[in-house]
Amino acid sequence: MIRGIFKGIASVLLLAVLALVGINAWTVLSVKPHIEPTPAAVAESGQTYDCIIVLGASVYADGTLSPILENRVDAAIELYNQGVAPVIVMSGDGRASNYDEPTTMKEYAINQGVPADAVYCDPGGYHTYDTMWRVHSVFGAQSSVVVTQEYHLYRAVYDARGVGMDAIGAVSDTGTYENQLWYDVRECAGRVQDFFQVLTNAVPDNPYVDVEV
Repeated sequence: MIRGIFKGIASVLLLAVLALVGINAWTVLSVKPHIEPTPAAVAESGQTYDCIIVLGASVYADGTLSPILENRVDAAIELYNQGVAPVIVMSGDGRASNYDEPTTMKEYAINQGVPADAVYCDPGGYHTYDTMWRVHSVFGAQSSVVVTQEYHLYRAVYDARGVGMDAIGAVSDTGTYENQLWYDVRECAGRVQDFFQVLTNAVPDNPYVDVEV
């Protein structure tokens, strides 16, 4: 009897591992043809999109962008300057009065010469899927270029295409980052969560947070 219990537990664990591996493989492989290695590669195609989406990351207490986030915003600025899209959507956590990723990202872009009216802020971008759902369903974008690091980009583009946008991704990496192993591990779990959100056409908990200029 005990042996049977252990066999049952082992079978469940094996199925869980297979599901984890399978979903991650599907997420990556299904969108790989829609990933460009650099912003320049996107611009070279000559195709234009409704918007460029930048996904939020840490902002330091002094108001500066973390290296990961700065790389993302710099890549988006490059795409904008190349005429890939008329607007940039800065999406991130803007819930607290003393911590606002999208506004800080917008200010950085303006300081780099992007017109203020070309940068939209989505303060409800707590999760990648939520961002894509809202940019498509609330902002009304039908096509987009998603900008983030490669480890995150597969899921982001999968989400964007899953909610109905004609989306491609532009890799914003310029090197390696601290805690990269942790980001990679966390991303495996994130892909599983988002796979089921796309599968069920989930509506975010905060669906109608305004996307504002």
